[in-house]
Amino acid sequence: MKNKYIRDKFNGLTEEVYKWDCVSISPFFREEIRNQKAEREIVDAYLHSAECLYMCFRSENNPDAKIKVFRTNQMCMPFLFLCRHTIELSIKGVLNNKQGKIKKIHKLKELWNELNEEIEINNSDFDMLIDVLNTIDDDGCKLRYSNDGNGNNYNNKPCFIRADLILKTTKELYNFLLKRNHLMLFFHLYLHHLLKSGYFHCYYCCYCYYYCFRHLHL
Repeated sequence: MKNKYIRDKFNGLTEEVYKWDCVSISPFFREEIRNQKAEREIVDAYLHSAECLYMCFRSENNPDAKIKVFRTNQMCMPFLFLCRHTIELSIKGVLNNKQGKIKKIHKLKELWNELNEEIEINNSDFDMLIDVLNTIDDDGCKLRYSNDGNGNNYNNKPCFIRADLILKTTKELYNFLLKRNHLMLFFHLYLHHLLKSGYFHCYYCCYCYYYCFRHLHL
């Protein structure tokens, strides 16, 4: 498709290139690593968007040390959605690498509980953030829509948030899960290498090695 809004290529590096923005860089990677790069890229994009949005609405809502502005076009809900979605995708990435299947649910608390069954976390700030985001939006709809399917308003009670702390803990949880995901990916590749090199004689040996690794919570 090519029109004034979208295109998929350019004929050389011309001044026209600077008017356009690249939606995703993952198509430029080799096919064997494209999915991995795409998964990381989209999570990074949501987190970076949350950071940018936070800086924007903090300056708009607090233009002076003693002035607080309440806006009808405020950006707290999009900010919370970006934080929530960053965490949801990060959890699903770890579960996918652990279980070998893609999770299709959007219930954050349910995903978090399942993750805690797979790996040991023990972080009260992470637990508190999950509870807060789950209270605000338990199914992935309440930060995207104003009403449910029956016309009932989602936001019928006042709610105030510490956006700075939410963003801080979101980034900490993201970094924790990202490191875990990279370690699991490395370990899977390492097992594959050991099997091909003849270090293990069968997949059962690999499974036993993986079982020990998993239950040591590495």
